[in-house]
Amino acid sequence: MKSHLKLSLILFFVFLCFNNPSSLKPNLKSSNEKFEFPNNIKREFYTFPQLSSNGDQFSQYNISVIFNETTSSVTGNLSVNYYNNDPINITRIPFHLFLSGMHYETRMGQIDILNVSTLSEPKKILNFSVNEPSQLLWVNLTSKLEPNNRAFFQIEFNSIIPDGGFDRANSNGSDDDYSRIFKFTSFYPMPCVYDKYDEWNTDPYLDVGDPFYHDMAYYNLIIEAPNGVVVTATGDLINRINKGATTVYHFDPLFPVREITFAASRWYEVQSSIVNGVNISTYYLPKSSFLWENDALNYAMLAFDLFNDTFGFYPYSTLNIVEEYALYLGMEYPTQVYASEIIDRYNYPVEVRKQILEKVIVHEIAHQWWYNLVGFDEVDWGFLDEGLTCWSTDYYARFYYNDWTRFQWTRYFDIVRTYYATEHLTSKINQSAYELIENNLNWVYISYYKSPLIFEKIYRTIGQSNFLLGLSTFFEQYLYKIAELSDFQQVLENLLSESLDWLFFPWFDNDFIPNYSFLTCSYDEIEYNLTVIIQDQNEILYDYYPYMQQVILQVYDSSYSLIYNQLVWINSTTTFSLGLIDPILVRLEYGNDVIVQLTSPSVTYIETAVTRTPRYTPISGYTIHIILVVCLLSMVYLIYGFLTKKKNYSKN
Repeated sequence: MKSHLKLSLILFFVFLCFNNPSSLKPNLKSSNEKFEFPNNIKREFYTFPQLSSNGDQFSQYNISVIFNETTSSVTGNLSVNYYNNDPINITRIPFHLFLSGMHYETRMGQIDILNVSTLSEPKKILNFSVNEPSQLLWVNLTSKLEPNNRAFFQIEFNSIIPDGGFDRANSNGSDDDYSRIFKFTSFYPMPCVYDKYDEWNTDPYLDVGDPFYHDMAYYNLIIEAPNGVVVTATGDLINRINKGATTVYHFDPLFPVREITFAASRWYEVQSSIVNGVNISTYYLPKSSFLWENDALNYAMLAFDLFNDTFGFYPYSTLNIVEEYALYLGMEYPTQVYASEIIDRYNYPVEVRKQILEKVIVHEIAHQWWYNLVGFDEVDWGFLDEGLTCWSTDYYARFYYNDWTRFQWTRYFDIVRTYYATEHLTSKINQSAYELIENNLNWVYISYYKSPLIFEKIYRTIGQSNFLLGLSTFFEQYLYKIAELSDFQQVLENLLSESLDWLFFPWFDNDFIPNYSFLTCSYDEIEYNLTVIIQDQNEILYDYYPYMQQVILQVYDSSYSLIYNQLVWINSTTTFSLGLIDPILVRLEYGNDVIVQLTSPSVTYIETAVTRTPRYTPISGYTIHIILVVCLLSMVYLIYGFLTKKKNYSKN
């Protein structure tokens, strides 16, 4: 008996163990590398910090442009100090020319490459080629660039942003009603990324998702603009020089970023505040002040404060939230994010529009952590940054409003549970933009609904403290790098000291979510035992990885009283054996936590009647009372016969 008790205690201790899994601002090192600022902007030297806080070396770029209001264009050059951090010898480098792929109304966007030359004197012309259908510039180097070495050259270009239209770059609005905005994004030749999967990632501008994939680099941006124009850009405003009719602005993020952007308008109104040493500013049109004034800045400050404390230290000293023209609600860039003026024109009450604006601002600020500081391949795995960012937006709602669904106009659970029934399509998350196009899948559904719901599933499964610690550790380990889903999984596994394949693989890689059914539901009246077997029909038909999740199992008796109500694990096809009296109905209650395929969001359970195995086998034409009387008389007769024989035997 003692040995059984000892074994029970050991098993209980093991059970407890497995069910309770348990920033500083980076310093800069400087180099004495000298860079020449083009366009006759006189600046003798600029010292670049060569290393990031984690010791990685990065490329370094100077972009110097002159902005022309009349033509919605810039002319200038890009000075390149390209660092080869890949294990290959490079003879030519590709650059994206995305502007020509963006939507427009009256004039398409375009980047014209005028010249490519070395930086050193005497300058030498470099061969280059432009592939317009692929939106690519290829620059041929004068010699082989080996790993851990640098190449220096300069690209002269003219860029025109699309006139009208509502894409990521455009000039829109009118000076007549104080609404003109020039938004310059992807306006310069953008270096492509080399990786082990695709080698050079030369994807053109795509309509699906956010088709951007960039390495970190140090940037300087010089903009010469007409006086009276408000210019806001990625980075600190280091210097401003008045040249009479124009002003020259020098912006520098100081730390590595993935790309840069700037916006210009004569009509921007500006509000600013300092939070933890960071200058947070909002730029908006006069017609939008009824939505933006004070409130937009407050949303930004709350979001920044929460994410900075929860995920990791924001190294930059500026963060701008800028009004734009776009059909989508917002767009992220390093240290400067955008929110669309289309919110002004929604036919909703003002308070509803303010809530929409709040969601957009919080979402785009979250991208500073999940896209910029931690980077992702947004063409091959775009769901990662959007999924984490949407989850972060809902975490803001949970933290400040105690309502995880505040910004979910339709709950993620309701959308995901009924997607198969309405679309008749697979809904695998882990797909590239090209696969989504080929499979006719809705990018918004995958990235903005299902992905954050699965991250919430992981959050609820491993617990808040473990998930948040995992996110902050993930941020710390992949700061300035490119991360993958497996990296996040590995971080969580290291924290919990167990494999999470069972949690990640099915939810991200299966084609369908679970579709549970009762395979068996029978009651043995002799043993008083209810046997319930639950099966995932989609696992049998389609899915490769078995799902494991907790579901409420309920049993009702013949008076429809609840006699069993427990949270149980369903692991693939699962059998339950329950000692109960008089069960009549079994139900799987999904509530608000179970991800499962349904035909309607209003029906949140499945149920089935219990089949019964009776205590006796009835004989046709006889009642139980007759059978009992016959059995009793037979027994009396046998006993009487036995006693009579025994008496006769004794006489003899």
